[in-house]
Amino acid sequence: MPEQMFIVRIEGRENFVIEAVNPSQQAKLGNGLTCVGKHLAHLLPSPLGDGVVANCVRCVDEGMPVRYEATGCYVDKEGVRRQCRWQMLLVPIANHQGLLTHLLGIVHDPNTQPPNMGSYPQPRFQELELELERRVLDRTNELMAANLQLTYLATHDCLTETYNRRHLLDLADNELNRAIRYELPLCLMMLDIDYFKSINDEQGHMAGDQALRTVAQATLAMLRDCDLVGRYGGDEFIIILPETDIEGARAIAERLCHTLQEVSQLSVSIGIATRRHDDQTIDELISRADYLLLDAKRNGRNRIECPLTASRRNEITKGSVPLR
Repeated sequence: MPEQMFIVRIEGRENFVIEAVNPSQQAKLGNGLTCVGKHLAHLLPSPLGDGVVANCVRCVDEGMPVRYEATGCYVDKEGVRRQCRWQMLLVPIANHQGLLTHLLGIVHDPNTQPPNMGSYPQPRFQELELELERRVLDRTNELMAANLQLTYLATHDCLTETYNRRHLLDLADNELNRAIRYELPLCLMMLDIDYFKSINDEQGHMAGDQALRTVAQATLAMLRDCDLVGRYGGDEFIIILPETDIEGARAIAERLCHTLQEVSQLSVSIGIATRRHDDQTIDELISRADYLLLDAKRNGRNRIECPLTASRRNEITKGSVPLR
């Protein structure tokens, strides 16, 4: 390859360690072997080397190839000080996880004729530049798509396409901390499918899987973008409702129960907990919602159990509605 090339390893924001130089680079500077293992600044004299390092930082920050021109002088292997103008291309190199680990540098001196390469065509710097940029962009897009897929698989339940338990609890902790900080209401709803074991035993596990998907899809369709839904375990789901009081949470639960019975004849039991001023962890809300869910099961299933609001307490006291 007639162009001067080098590879550096990224060891910090401004720490680039030379791992290799090609024969053209070695022939140009006459110090290829002594540069390997040292900081990139050893490759070129200051201020030219400082400019290379600054553009390497830019290349890492942007995650994209960087092209620029620089002028300066260097001392060749015969000890002669020469003035030159360089065209520089820096290309980021990522590992299979998408993390930038190395940079490839290609230096082109437009005033230098490349050595004779026989019958092979002489590569032009601009064409090489465009081809490298195309390959980097293609590879970057592939890595981004792969990372998005891996992130989705790591955070979602594959059957219901809701959040998995670990990721849901992480997000729920963030919402609780926000509610505590700004003194906002927050409700946590726990639900499970009534007679789910019977569905599996009598209709088969595929029917049970479909029941889980039906509940998940109905729940996702009903909630806001800021609400969180996750599969807590088995046929249990947890729903986090930020900035929602107990009346709003109960209204959502009632709509969900009605929708499920209407479209699939499925019924669910639900327990709803609301944030208290002394709550410090999301586990406290989960514990109360779980206890209320058990009450809903004990009291006949297809029920919603939650703390009584003032308006509902008055209705019950007057005997206008049943305690449900």
